[in-house]
Amino acid sequence: MADLKVAIVGLGAAAALVLPSFKEVEGVRLVSAVDTRPEARQQFEQSHGLPAFESIAAMCDAVDLDAVWIETPNHLHCEHALAALERGKHVICAKPLGVTMAECEAMIAAARRAGVQLLQGHSKVMDTPVQAIRNVIASGELGKVIQINIWLFNDWLQRPRLADELDPNVGGGIVLRQGPHQIDIVRYIAGAPARSVRAMTGSWDPHFQTEGNYTALITFEGGAAATVSLNGYGYFNSTELTWGYGVTGRPKDQASRREPAPRRTGALDPSEKYGAAAKTAPAFAMRHGTGMPFFGLTVVSCERGVIRQSPEGLYVYTDAGCREVMVPPNPGRSAELIELRDAVASEQTAFPDGIWGRDTLEVCLAIRESARLRQTVAIGA
Repeated sequence: MADLKVAIVGLGAAAALVLPSFKEVEGVRLVSAVDTRPEARQQFEQSHGLPAFESIAAMCDAVDLDAVWIETPNHLHCEHALAALERGKHVICAKPLGVTMAECEAMIAAARRAGVQLLQGHSKVMDTPVQAIRNVIASGELGKVIQINIWLFNDWLQRPRLADELDPNVGGGIVLRQGPHQIDIVRYIAGAPARSVRAMTGSWDPHFQTEGNYTALITFEGGAAATVSLNGYGYFNSTELTWGYGVTGRPKDQASRREPAPRRTGALDPSEKYGAAAKTAPAFAMRHGTGMPFFGLTVVSCERGVIRQSPEGLYVYTDAGCREVMVPPNPGRSAELIELRDAVASEQTAFPDGIWGRDTLEVCLAIRESARLRQTVAIGA
């Protein structure tokens, strides 16, 4: 079978983390890129020897390609996905799929009309330890899931941010930019539709008029419940609870966290942000290790036992004691390319697809709505 020819849209920090994956996956080939910034296009062409364009339309007219990977700002996901889907291209779209339910529905409908794949990218359901947890549950050994607790503390608000990344009105803020990770994890592990959300959000850094934390109670069909909590103010990192492992699967230097550091007091202008990303993103991409990726601390309670991650897999606690289950290495950002390649070859629907992405967004939006109303919000009503 011929290689799947893929282009990337958006050449910012996220793309710098994605691009190395093309060298790791057989049967997939990078063929082009799109970015509105001339300097980004020029750098891509020099680094990769491939053409870069200002728009998806121009690229599709000039380049033979099968799929587009979208890594642009959240509020542009729908526009860019539709531009590719309506031209018959498969799409990997970074989370969140869109910023409104209507956007998600439009993307799903466009993919159906064109008969192409729509895959939600950057989903934690692709992490091998999360899949392993679901496999233990599916085996029936521990009975039904009754409770999921997931905590994450990080420095999200102290990382270089553009104004639109911080603006909840255009898909920014911590609920839509980090929330989909936690929501994907608990939805996948629960294995049932979410039915209600009761949440609180907070904006406690006086320098940023945006969310810096949230806590939510999510109930699922069948009786399971999940608590999801995220704090992005940067004073504490939950890697201290997970053997030093974070999202990259490589241990972090905990001693460095105790050194004083200046705190950010606002958004960056684009030139400053992209300049910083050009320096740090390649190094970040190389930090992916052979250990398990941890998106905070996740503990899953079932009728007959408990599961949590270990540095090399899972700890499973039952009446017989605790055993460790080894888990295969995590593919990192290669997972999206592998999933799309295999789905196209087998003519099966890729997972997580557009419907999954829409339903995750619904829960994220319900977190905001519940916090605004200070009451429980129904899901899937």
